[in-house]
Amino acid sequence: MAEPAWELPESLLRPESAGTFAAQCRAAPDSLLYFLVNVGDGDTQLLLLPERGGRRRAIVVDVATTRKLGALLESLATAELLPPLAAAARLFALVVGTHPHADHIGGMPEFLRRFGGQVDEYWEPGYRHPSGAFVETMVALEDAGILHTQPTSGTTRTIDGVRLTVLTPGIGLRNRFDTYGVEINDSSISLKLEYPATRVVERPDAADPANLNRLPVQSADPWALVLGADAQTTAWAQAAVDFPQLHPRADGGAFSEAADAHDLMRAHVLKVSHHASKHGINLELVERMAPLVALISSVGGGGKYGFPHALATEALREAAQPTTSRGTARLPDYQLGIHYTAGLEKHEVGEPSPLGSVALMVPPRRGAPLRLWRFCDRPQDVVDLALGREMTRLRGP
Repeated sequence: MAEPAWELPESLLRPESAGTFAAQCRAAPDSLLYFLVNVGDGDTQLLLLPERGGRRRAIVVDVATTRKLGALLESLATAELLPPLAAAARLFALVVGTHPHADHIGGMPEFLRRFGGQVDEYWEPGYRHPSGAFVETMVALEDAGILHTQPTSGTTRTIDGVRLTVLTPGIGLRNRFDTYGVEINDSSISLKLEYPATRVVERPDAADPANLNRLPVQSADPWALVLGADAQTTAWAQAAVDFPQLHPRADGGAFSEAADAHDLMRAHVLKVSHHASKHGINLELVERMAPLVALISSVGGGGKYGFPHALATEALREAAQPTTSRGTARLPDYQLGIHYTAGLEKHEVGEPSPLGSVALMVPPRRGAPLRLWRFCDRPQDVVDLALGREMTRLRGP
């Protein structure tokens, strides 16, 4: 099994894109912006929703560390991609603490103390944990009076044109948290985001053109992002039961129409669960999701926990480029759409430099391309938007 391809050729990042990230985002107010922040072995994720009424709101999924997310939010406000933070009422439509491990909510108490008055709703799985980070998060929620929800699979919200569906934990796992026991990672809230979501349009009534009919319109194939948190094989097995993969019948029978609908486990973008540990994903799951882009948040060289694991990276590679039965040479990870927050940029002269945090610009239609940016930060650095550069390609030779 090959080691993760940490180093990318310098030619993959457009030099002319340096310093243009904020301007490019302002020019695309209807795009969904997704940030996977480089915090080492941990998760901090931020989504800027499409503009509504001339301003964006945000969704936060996990806050691993203190200060780094706050500094990024300040930079986004300075760049006029968010309203001024101090005066931004209802800025955070949703905040999610996927599960109580400190590498996911270690910075959540600080975040909630600072922004709690601007948070509409908080989701967590209901797994009680005796850690300081979990207890302090619960206290901060109560102090701020934030709506507090413990969702299970199938829970859905549509916010500013983006539909969120909870994939895990299933209700069968949720009901075992305090009885037979569930491994804490399998309590994780994993999310699917679809953009653009179903919307309502007005059309003249054919019989009476003066009247307008309001009709729901479903995008035939919306962009789909799956944020896997730390869900492991037990949680994903339950998700496969909760969201069955339907197949059309050859005779055009009763299940054909349902099977034509998009698969709720499908993911154009996959934030790989549990930092690509050996328990986070398997080949069958990745083949079903079939991501164009797979993002892994971890430190380079294995770190304390040995993430990412070869079993996970090989599953991602084999799903993107089947070679076991064909004997073809394996393409580099970046050509398979696999990207690491711990990635490095090779240079003709000198040592490689960090690629760091990832941002994806998700357009409001499938015909337009996904755009991926890197910000060259290490886990202890703040994200400098001016250092962002766009990749020349996401997948393929």
